[in-house]
Amino acid sequence: MDDRLLRRRSTLSRRRLVGSSLALGSAFAAGGFGPGLTHRARAAAAQEAGQASGKLVSWGYGTENPVAAARVEAFQQAFPDVELELVPTLEDEKLLTAVASDSVPDLLWLDRFTTAGWASRDVVMPLTDYIERDEFDVSRFYESAVEEASWDDQLFGIPGGNDVRVLYVNLDALGEAGLDATSLDTGNWDQLNEAGAKMTTRDGDQVQRWGFDNKLPSGYIYMWGTGNGGQFMNEDGSETTFDDEKNVDALAWGVKSFEDQGGYQSYDSFASTFQGDEQFARGLVSMTLYENWMLGIVARVAPDLNFAVLPLKPRGASDGFASYTGGRGWYIPQGAKNPDAAWEFIKFMHTDETWIVAANALKEQRAAEGQPYIPTMTGSKTADQAQLDQVYEPFSPAFDEAVQLFPQVLAESPTREIARSAAGLLLHEALMDEGVTPALRKDKEPDAAMADADTAGQDEIDSL
Repeated sequence: MDDRLLRRRSTLSRRRLVGSSLALGSAFAAGGFGPGLTHRARAAAAQEAGQASGKLVSWGYGTENPVAAARVEAFQQAFPDVELELVPTLEDEKLLTAVASDSVPDLLWLDRFTTAGWASRDVVMPLTDYIERDEFDVSRFYESAVEEASWDDQLFGIPGGNDVRVLYVNLDALGEAGLDATSLDTGNWDQLNEAGAKMTTRDGDQVQRWGFDNKLPSGYIYMWGTGNGGQFMNEDGSETTFDDEKNVDALAWGVKSFEDQGGYQSYDSFASTFQGDEQFARGLVSMTLYENWMLGIVARVAPDLNFAVLPLKPRGASDGFASYTGGRGWYIPQGAKNPDAAWEFIKFMHTDETWIVAANALKEQRAAEGQPYIPTMTGSKTADQAQLDQVYEPFSPAFDEAVQLFPQVLAESPTREIARSAAGLLLHEALMDEGVTPALRKDKEPDAAMADADTAGQDEIDSL
């Protein structure tokens, strides 16, 4: 199999995709696998139809955490005639070898960002027939997650998790800068930089605390670029637009943010001491953009921290959200030996009931550890709300407000535009290696860096 097929052009039309997904319906057919059925009733119905028996092999999903373990256990209890084999690891080379030798597993747990790459190679199968047959309710999933799991107007994966990016602020450090949560305007990006410079502390040349980490080194250029009104790719995925002047301006702003606090090299050296994403919880960084799951780290490391989680607003805006989202999903490879059972597994894992089982398992473990329960983001709007309504117990204003905020931001967060292209991973590398990183290191001016990144990205697309 020619590896360059991974970069075949995506022709995804988001509007048609979302319209067709929503048209699939919001209720299961009578006698089907509706939400009113219990897990065991649903399993019995599936087994009678011959859809949930035999061996089922999954790659990429492990049960090392209680959320995963509880859901898998619930499936095995409900479908005792299925012999489930979970292989927690998944490497691209191994999957390609399996495809070439006609020895693929039945299920794949993949990063949705790679959907176009795998779908364009015919490695994964579209789920359209199953969705239409069972009137599977796609509309309950976040629109951006459905888009990211799709290619060429078809849905290939069912979202099984989501992340969203928000601003974590140490209020004690912010007070030292003369601000509080109400006076900090997250749409005033210059104010964020000014506060960051004031919150940065040093002992001689040694950084003791970094004020504001805008996470540009971690790929957050998408968040800042789109929040500044920029675009990174045209609608059909045929052209990169990394050098959009709004993206260049956002990068220049981000470079200045580091300069105002002592320079990127100073930050880079200090960041090498961070461990386990605990830098905010341990007071090493006063203000940072981060995914929603970082709230769980704060709950574990510093539950009494005086902090707030705020949405980043578009630059100069008084409301709205600037963020982006991603996550993983379940896929069925072409040539799977037991695709029907794989589909039943996917459906079962994504019911609200199954997510509540998982949420209670996580809550029980956290209680045993003396820690509070923080909901996971599932990819499903209804499941996320069910966790808040049925499992979460308010315990602290900062945490309570954060868990309510996450679904709101997520509902309005786009996916990265370059996911439209089968060359998405290569485009990301070009953007970071030729654009963001050289600008941060002061090897290139932001406009030249983004121009070089755009050229490199377009070369990847044009080589298809």
